[in-house]
Amino acid sequence: MTAVWNRREWLRRAGMGAAVLTFTPHLLAKEPIVAQQSRVSDDDEIALGNKFAEQLEREEPIVSNPVIDAYLNDMVHDLSAKSQRPNMPYHAKLVNTMEVNAASIPGGGLYVNRGLLAMVTSEDELAATLSHEIGHVVGRHALNQLLLSFQARALLKPVLDNLHKNNGIVEQIILKLGGAVGMLAMLHFSRADEEQADMLGFYEMLRAGWDPHGFIKLFNMLEKIEREAGGAPPRFLSDHPPTPERRAAIERELREVSIPSNAKTDSMSFHAMKAALRFLPAPPKPQKAQPDKR
Repeated sequence: MTAVWNRREWLRRAGMGAAVLTFTPHLLAKEPIVAQQSRVSDDDEIALGNKFAEQLEREEPIVSNPVIDAYLNDMVHDLSAKSQRPNMPYHAKLVNTMEVNAASIPGGGLYVNRGLLAMVTSEDELAATLSHEIGHVVGRHALNQLLLSFQARALLKPVLDNLHKNNGIVEQIILKLGGAVGMLAMLHFSRADEEQADMLGFYEMLRAGWDPHGFIKLFNMLEKIEREAGGAPPRFLSDHPPTPERRAAIERELREVSIPSNAKTDSMSFHAMKAALRFLPAPPKPQKAQPDKR
């Protein structure tokens, strides 16, 4: 069970002084506190994330633009620094696809689709998306699902035994299980995981200086996507709680906190990033399915 501490207890255990109290009353009204115990160490998680990322970036159309890369990584750095796992090597890369989505992997790697950046209309909406993905890293959600997947196939021990070796064994196991993209597609976060990622992201945003009303804008965008799909949630939302439930939970939290008057909602840097999208190469065309030659 995830422990939920009150604000004073969180501050005491985090080693924060009374000066934080002047930032905003009720800052940590209901933040879930993630247990520090894990089946693997942080170093093992980072090693797995690095090997997973190497394979993922062979399979996905990663694209680089100095303006976009710097903007995304600055935001991820600021948000993750206010998370419950600030010492992980968080970083973001851009995927050249118009599918509206973002994903995170063990160790702190975030992958943001071009289509998402094209869709968001304000910086706080993007901050909500990225903080949600950081919340998954904080909660070790992808890590736990991958470990369960390896264990179910009796492959956990060879993975753990070879995480810190450059012998290609872990990479071969990832390919055997469908590749990095295939394994990510098969991950099924629980509703509790998704709710926890929302709440963790909410407080990351608040502490980092963004207005968490950005989550409401994010949910409005998701509902627009659902309407355009005929009311059915897209694949990447299939494991999430219904969007109205997510909005209601965030609205309850918004009533419990005081948001500073200077909380960020937009910036010139955000609009510079949006402008830089126009200079990216066209996304690769989807590959046609090969005919069955049996």
